[in-house]
Amino acid sequence: MSKRVFLFMTAGLVACSIFAVGATAVSAAEVTLRMKGGDFQVTGDLRSFDRSKYTISSKSLGTMSLDASRFDCIGGGCPKGNEIISAPAAGTGQTATVEGRISIAGSNTVGNQLMPAFVTAYGEAAGAKVTKIVGENPLDLDFRFTAADGREMGAVGLHRHGSSTAFTELEKGMTDIGMSSRPIKPEEVKKLQAAGFANAAAPGSEHVIGLDGLMVLVSQSNNTVSLPIDTIAKIFSGQIRDWSEVGQPAGKINVYSPSAQNGTFDTFESLVLKPRKLELTPDAKRTENHAEQSDWVAQDPLGIGFTGIAYQRNAKALNIETSCGLVSPPSIFSIKTEEYPLSRRLFLYTKGEPKSALARGILEFALSPKAQPIIKAADFIDQVPETIAYDAQAARFAQALNATAEDFDERLMAALMTDVKARERLSTTFRFQTGSFTLDNKALGDIARLRDVLAGGRFKGKSLILAGFADNVGNFRSNLNLADARARAVQNALGELGASAPQLSVKSYGELAPVSCNDTDTDRQFNRRVEVWLEK
Repeated sequence: MSKRVFLFMTAGLVACSIFAVGATAVSAAEVTLRMKGGDFQVTGDLRSFDRSKYTISSKSLGTMSLDASRFDCIGGGCPKGNEIISAPAAGTGQTATVEGRISIAGSNTVGNQLMPAFVTAYGEAAGAKVTKIVGENPLDLDFRFTAADGREMGAVGLHRHGSSTAFTELEKGMTDIGMSSRPIKPEEVKKLQAAGFANAAAPGSEHVIGLDGLMVLVSQSNNTVSLPIDTIAKIFSGQIRDWSEVGQPAGKINVYSPSAQNGTFDTFESLVLKPRKLELTPDAKRTENHAEQSDWVAQDPLGIGFTGIAYQRNAKALNIETSCGLVSPPSIFSIKTEEYPLSRRLFLYTKGEPKSALARGILEFALSPKAQPIIKAADFIDQVPETIAYDAQAARFAQALNATAEDFDERLMAALMTDVKARERLSTTFRFQTGSFTLDNKALGDIARLRDVLAGGRFKGKSLILAGFADNVGNFRSNLNLADARARAVQNALGELGASAPQLSVKSYGELAPVSCNDTDTDRQFNRRVEVWLEK
C-alpha cells in the first residue's frame, strides 16, 4: 500500500480525538483494533464501547473514536457479545480526578480567562471547592481543590508568560500542559524531540481547543473603517508615521503592541510583518496584558494596536483589506471558517497523553463539548457549527470572477453558484496538509463535531454538499482532482451517519472562489479546504 493511500485511510477511519471528562475513571484494558481487510491498526487502552464505536487511548495517536463496524478488537479487554463499556457521565462529581499537583504554562491569551475557567469548571465537576491564589507575579496563579471537609485534594499551577514559554517549559519537563496561541515552530518541534517527544505537532500531542481572531484596534473617535494589510504592516513597522498618510486628519500615529514573548505578537509578526520583511517599530509601547493594551488604544485618538477578539473592550476594530482585494470584517463566522486574514487557533500541547490523571482530565474537559460554552463565555470562538446565508458570501463569489484565465473556468463557476445559491454555508470548514488530502489536526476534531450534528437529526430531510477546493499552485485540472479527493476524504471520514442524517453529495471546484490570496503559503493554506453547504 502506498503512503498516500495509507494517509487517506487513517484520515477517513480516525473520526477524531474525542475526550470526555471521566474517561480515566474507567478501568481501561489494552487492546488492539485492527482494520478489517487492511493494514491499519492501533493499540491502546479501551476507554469505551457503545456497539457503534470504540474509544481508545493510544500513546502514539492520542484518544480517538473508531467506527466499530470497520475494526476487529483483539485482546482480553475487548467487549464480549453485546457488552457495552461506558465511560462515567461527566459532571456527576465522581468522574473528574483532582488529585496531585500539575503545572500549566504558556500563552497569556489562553491563560488569562480561558484556562482558569476550564480549571474551575473541571474542579467543580468533581465536587471540589476551587480557590484561586495570585502569586507574587500576577501572571502566576495557583488553583487549590478542597473537599467539603476542608481536605486538600489537588492543585494546578498556572503560569502565563507567553506562548514560547510553553515549549521551553515542556522541554525542561517543568509543565504538564503547554498553552499556545500559535502553532509550534519546526525548531521547537526539534528541541522537544531531543527531549523525548515523538512529534509535538502530531495528533495526540497538539490539541486545538478553540479559535481567536486578531483585531487591529483604534479609538472610537478615529474615522478609519478599514485598512489594507500592507498599510497595517507599514504602520506597525514605522514606515507610515502620521494618520494623514492614510487619509485621516494629521497626527503622529502611536503604536501599541503585546510584548515580544507573547503568542499574540508572534502571530501578528508571522501573518503581517515577516511576509513583508518588516519588524515592529522600536517606538511601540508594549505590555504583556491584552486588556491594558486595548484600553490604551481606546483612550488615545491617535493610537493603533492589535489583540485577540476577546479583548476589544472599548476600542474599535478595523476591517482588513487583503492584497488581492478581499475585504474582511472580523466576525465570529469568518473566524470559525478561518477565512478572516488574522484568524488563529488556540492550542494545548502535551507529551502524548499526560501521565497525571489530573492533567489528563483537564485536557479531556477542554476538548469536550462541555467546554464549548465556556470558550464562548470567555469571548473566544467555539467550534460549534453555525450557518450563514449565501447572500453573506455573495461578495466573495463576485470577487472570484476577476481570476486570471488560467485559474478560472466559466462553466464550473456558474455550476458552483447554481449549486450553492439556494443553500446556507456551515462554519465547519476542513483544511488539509499541503498538496494532499490528509486532514489536519483541527479537521480531525471537526469530523466528530459535524458527525454528531448530522447524525443527531438536526438537518433531517435536507441535502448537504461537501465542496472541495484547492489553491492555485499547479495546473487547473490537477487542482480539480485534488479538491475532489479532499471532499471524498471528508465523506469517508464521516462514515455512515444513519437515517436521520442529510443526504451527502461531493463536488469539486478546484481553485475557484478563493477565500484568501494565493500570494504566500500561509494564504494558500486557507484555500486548501472543504466547505459544507446545507439545503435551507
